[in-house]
Amino acid sequence: MQRAALAIAVAALCVSAAALLLGPLLRLPGAGGAPAAKIVIVPVNFVLQSPHADELVSALLRLSQRDDVAGVILLVNTPGGTVPATEALYATLRGLNKVKHAVVAGMAVSGGYYVAVAADRIYATPSSFVGGVGAIAVLWPDEYLYDIPDYVYTTGPLKYHGKELVDLYSDVDRIAENFLSAVVERRGDRLRAGPEVLRSAALFTASEALELGLVDAIGGVFDAARDMARELGLSRYALVELGELLGENITGAREGGSWRVPLSRLLSSSPLPVFYIHPAALELDVGGAQQAGIAPQAPQAGRPYVVLDMSHDNMIPRGFIEVLRAELARRGLVLAAATSESSLAELLRNATGLVVVNPASPFSQRAALAVINATARGVRVAYFYDVRSSAVVVVSGSARVAPYSHFAAPDALPMYFNMSGLRAVYNFTPAGAGRALNWQFVVAAPRACNWTLTCNLSRLVLFSPSAVSTNAPCRLAVMGRVLGYGEGEYAVVAQSGNFLFVGSVRSFTPYFIQQGDNRQFLSRVIDWLSGLSGAARGRATNCSAR
Repeated sequence: MQRAALAIAVAALCVSAAALLLGPLLRLPGAGGAPAAKIVIVPVNFVLQSPHADELVSALLRLSQRDDVAGVILLVNTPGGTVPATEALYATLRGLNKVKHAVVAGMAVSGGYYVAVAADRIYATPSSFVGGVGAIAVLWPDEYLYDIPDYVYTTGPLKYHGKELVDLYSDVDRIAENFLSAVVERRGDRLRAGPEVLRSAALFTASEALELGLVDAIGGVFDAARDMARELGLSRYALVELGELLGENITGAREGGSWRVPLSRLLSSSPLPVFYIHPAALELDVGGAQQAGIAPQAPQAGRPYVVLDMSHDNMIPRGFIEVLRAELARRGLVLAAATSESSLAELLRNATGLVVVNPASPFSQRAALAVINATARGVRVAYFYDVRSSAVVVVSGSARVAPYSHFAAPDALPMYFNMSGLRAVYNFTPAGAGRALNWQFVVAAPRACNWTLTCNLSRLVLFSPSAVSTNAPCRLAVMGRVLGYGEGEYAVVAQSGNFLFVGSVRSFTPYFIQQGDNRQFLSRVIDWLSGLSGAARGRATNCSAR
C-alpha cells in the first residue's frame, strides 16, 4: 500500500511538473472538468484553385458552427491561384466568426497574401516572402490572340470574346484594385506602404514587410497562438489541425508543398484567364507542342522580297509573321527567311527590305556590317523589339512559349544608327482611369503631321512597348515611366535614314492590331519597307526618303 501511494504521489508530481513546463499547450480539461478551448491550425499551402479551395471553404463553414473553437491560425505557404478561388477563400475567412491570425511560413504572395490579409494579425517567419499585390492575365489559348474562326457564327460582335481585348486588360486592372482595396482596408493604420509601392506588385522579405506594415510581427505558429490566447484570455487551450478536428483529410494537409501548377490545369479551373498568382509558380505546358513552326521561305525568281531575320534566335510571335506575310502579299512581295548570318548577307544583296524581330543573340560584326551596307544601298530595315516579349514565339523555326523576356537580349545593331538604351515603358495608371490606360498598354497620340508614318494617326495602342534613347530626326514619344529613370517622354518609334525602330511586336499581331490605329500604322511601315509610294506617303519629310 505504501508503495502504491508513493507511486501515485510521484505520478501526480510528474503531471504537475509537466503542466508547469507545457503550460497552456497541454491538452488537459480546464478547471471544473470543462474541455480546453481549441485554436485550430488551418494549412493554406497549395495553389488556390477549384476544387481544392472549395473543399477548404466548406471545412471553414463547418468550423464556424463549433462552439469549442476559440480561434484560427492560417498557416500560409502559397503563390496564389485563380481569382474565384482566392476571393471565395478570402471572403469566407473574412466572415468567419473566430479570431484569426495568419502565419506566413515560406510564401504569401499574390493570392496567398490576399488570403492572409483576412486575418486580424499576420506573422512571418524570418525567410518568408510577402506581397505581389496584383493580377496576371494569361492571354491563352489561341482564342485570346486570334480572330474568330470563319466556321464559328455568333449573333453579336462580342459574343465570342465577351468584350474587346483592351477592356479585358482594364478588367485585369479592376481585379487588381480589388486586391489592393482589401489590403488597404484590412491593414488600416498599420500599413506604411503607399499605393504606388503596392501596385508595383513587388515581393518583400519578412523584415521589409514588417517595416512596410504588411505583417505585424516576425514569428511562427507558437507566437501567434500565445498572442491569441492572451487576447482571448485563455489560460488553457489546445492546438489542433483542421483535418484532425473534423476527422477529414483536408486539402491543405494532403496537398502540402504543392507550389507549382501546370498552366493548362489553372486555365481549366477558371472561367477567365486572370489570376492572383506569382508567375514563377506556372509550369508553361501549353502551346509549344500545339503550334506549327514558321517554315523558312526562299525568294521566288523575279519577285521582289523582304528578308525576315531568323538567324539570331529571334523571338517572333507567330501571329506577327502571319500579318507580315499577308500585308506583303497584298503588295506583290515575298517574305524570305534568313536562317544564318551568311544567308542574311546573301539575301540582302537584292532585298527590298529587312525585318528584325526580338533578336536573342547579338549580330556579329560581319552581319551588322552587311546590314549597314545594305541601308547605304537603299535597303530599308524595320527593327521590332519588345523587352517584354510574351506568349507563343518562334525560335529558329520551332515554337516556344516565352514568358516576358527570359530569352531576349538587347542587341547592339540599333546603336549603329544612334539608338541605344532599350527599356520597358509603363503607365502605372490606376484602374478605371480610362480605356487602355493601364500599366501594360501605353497609348501614343502623334501630335504633328511632319512624318509619313504617323501623319493623321490619332491613337496607337502599344502593348508593353520598349523605348530607345535617340536624337533621330523622326520619333514618336509617349508619356510613361521607366523603372530607374522615372516619369517622362520616351521614344517608342524612331527613324534614322533607312533604319526604323518600333518598340512593340505584340501590338501588330491579330486582334491586338485591331486596337486604335495600329493596323494603319503597320500598313504605312510596310509601304515604307517595301519602297512603295502613294497615298500613304502623305506629307513626307526627309525621314521617308531613300
